Amino acid sequence: MGQGADVGFSSGLPDDVAAYIRRLILTGSLKPGTKIDQEAIGAALDVSRSPIREAIVILGQEGLLDVTPRRGASVALLTPDDIVDHYELFGVVSGRAAAMAAETLKDEQIAELGAIQHAFRIAPDNAPASQLSQLNDGFHRIVNACAPRRTRWLLRLLERSVPADYYEFAHGWNAQAVEHHQAILDAITSHDSERAREAMEHHLHESGVAAAQALRNQGFWE
Repeated sequence: MGQGADVGFSSGLPDDVAAYIRRLILTGSLKPGTKIDQEAIGAALDVSRSPIREAIVILGQEGLLDVTPRRGASVALLTPDDIVDHYELFGVVSGRAAAMAAETLKDEQIAELGAIQHAFRIAPDNAPASQLSQLNDGFHRIVNACAPRRTRWLLRLLERSVPADYYEFAHGWNAQAVEHHQAILDAITSHDSERAREAMEHHLHESGVAAAQALRNQGFWE
């Protein structure tokens, strides 16, 4: 999907524009060093320059864009290590939430986690990416809800800066994620906070490795 692709919305909100550009970067459509074409983005989303400029500031703060005053913005020269490092940072915060979940989740919430995990496990390999993403998000949402408000805010911030629609381009990832989620669920069910933390951190580390490999396979660093 190029910069001129139509994504079917025209909200004009900077966060929406940022999400669109972020997706292009993190799915490999915009490669490192590529200059951001503001006119093409404006035409694709039917938005003015103002939300695009604000979106560029957001993505610059996230480290996804290099922004030069009066010269525009280009995709940052990210390395595979940068991708893995971001996921590992995500894992540290997510691990804290998982440890809290092991200590505080009620039986009915653990049962809900188990139901999601079962649906995830029996989903066929050719299940729609949207279905897999929904199950993944549901699992993590229950775990993350145990964290304090500021921690949840940080988790959302870190989450939006990782590859979008992961199951669309990380081939075979659902099988690995199922096993990772099971380890997390087992630790939470046993109310073992340290094991839950370790399982979540491992899950996010491996997610980063898989994300970097998926981007490499798409020629992101060519």
